[in-house]
Amino acid sequence: MKAQNDKALRQRYSVRLMSNHKWMKFFLTMVEYGADFSGIEYHFTDTERVFFGHAPSNQQVWDSAIDDPVKGRAGPVEYKHIERIFIPRTYSYQPYENAPTTHRDLNLERFLKELCKVGEFPIVRTEKGIEVLGYET
Repeated sequence: MKAQNDKALRQRYSVRLMSNHKWMKFFLTMVEYGADFSGIEYHFTDTERVFFGHAPSNQQVWDSAIDDPVKGRAGPVEYKHIERIFIPRTYSYQPYENAPTTHRDLNLERFLKELCKVGEFPIVRTEKGIEVLGYET
């Protein structure tokens, strides 16, 4: 089964931009400098559905997977199945049902500054946030 999954990934994507080690460094930097990040969009290789989550804790960052990163996706996800993630500049949420929407700015610049110290990452900056690419098609 694993060989079939790897073959399907190679057929769908031309280049894998993030190794397990790079994802691990990325998420460990997020643990330290983006622990309050929420509203993160997680895009996976096996579904078109977008999942929303938050920054992981230190215990959730493993050598080859991230443990329970998002709501609706039970259990750990291997890094090779992360197509991309999007971190918004501003996280909008309702603290309780029928509450007015609250907006909270995320300190992406500080996070990016620290991330540059640990390596080079395939990051696309936009007005709305940053996108980290796991693959190129």
